[in-house]
Amino acid sequence: MDSKSARIIKTTIKVAIAVLAYAYIAYKVATSPDIEELPSYFAKIDTTNGILLAIILLLMPINWLLETWKWRNLIKSEQEISFGRCLKAVMSGVTVGTITPNRVGEFAGRVLFVEKENRTKASYLTIFGDTAQFCATLIFGIIGLLAIGALHNESVPTGILIAIGATCTIVAIIVYMRFDKIVTALSNTKFAQKRLAKYIPQCNISNKLKLTTILMSMLRYVVFNVQFFLCLRFFGIDIAVSDALAAISSTYICTYLIPSIAAAELGIRTSFAIFFIGIFATQETAITLASLLLYLINVGIPIIIGGILLVGSNKTKNDNE
Repeated sequence: MDSKSARIIKTTIKVAIAVLAYAYIAYKVATSPDIEELPSYFAKIDTTNGILLAIILLLMPINWLLETWKWRNLIKSEQEISFGRCLKAVMSGVTVGTITPNRVGEFAGRVLFVEKENRTKASYLTIFGDTAQFCATLIFGIIGLLAIGALHNESVPTGILIAIGATCTIVAIIVYMRFDKIVTALSNTKFAQKRLAKYIPQCNISNKLKLTTILMSMLRYVVFNVQFFLCLRFFGIDIAVSDALAAISSTYICTYLIPSIAAAELGIRTSFAIFFIGIFATQETAITLASLLLYLINVGIPIIIGGILLVGSNKTKNDNE
């Protein structure tokens, strides 16, 4: 196959991915529960709600810029890469990940922007970055679940809940800080040596890089928690900050732990949001719309941007900006 044909096929595949992603967004909007209520909420926007919406929108680029910064910080240990190229990679990854189970295609969309010889290590480091984000979600999620348990089950001593939370957090941090050592140990087993050795690169991640990555993951987690809280306020849900954060953290961890395809993610997260936030508020329609608004801003907009960048990545193949 000549290079021109290969380029046409690659571009066609990218266009198909982008079209599927856009169709997916349109489908989610059209089939969302209570979508007919959305115009009435926006019709009642006053100055306060306008400010809330503006802040929610402004936090979206901050969220993805933090993820880009985190990913570049990891990748540049193997390849010098510009921030702009990393941003294109992250946005393209969102688009590809949307149409794959459990977003497994997200790292594939990113490594397209890395030199071929570095893609295996880039995939490894991308998975490490995702692990850091999972640890942040797990730690805050455990705290949220325990906080709800303490508020609604007085028969369980608070001291026991704190001990459970502290133990789980310490174990998660230890596993995270020894991530590369654990992977190396597993890769040395007979099974891995026989079947997976060539796919597992030897990457030593410094403790400084591990700490920077987990801190950026936690900061990003705080950003989208604040976004969710502001979405609840935008739709008129009067809930205390502590209650909201406990419910939101519980929603995220439960959503994260349930295997699903991307198409089901919004529905699963909304169901958990109704369950946990519903402990403190009974406005299910507003909770549903808050989840939808957050999804459209944090995922819908990046999918559109990523689709455009993915289709155009052939033209910038050798662009190191």
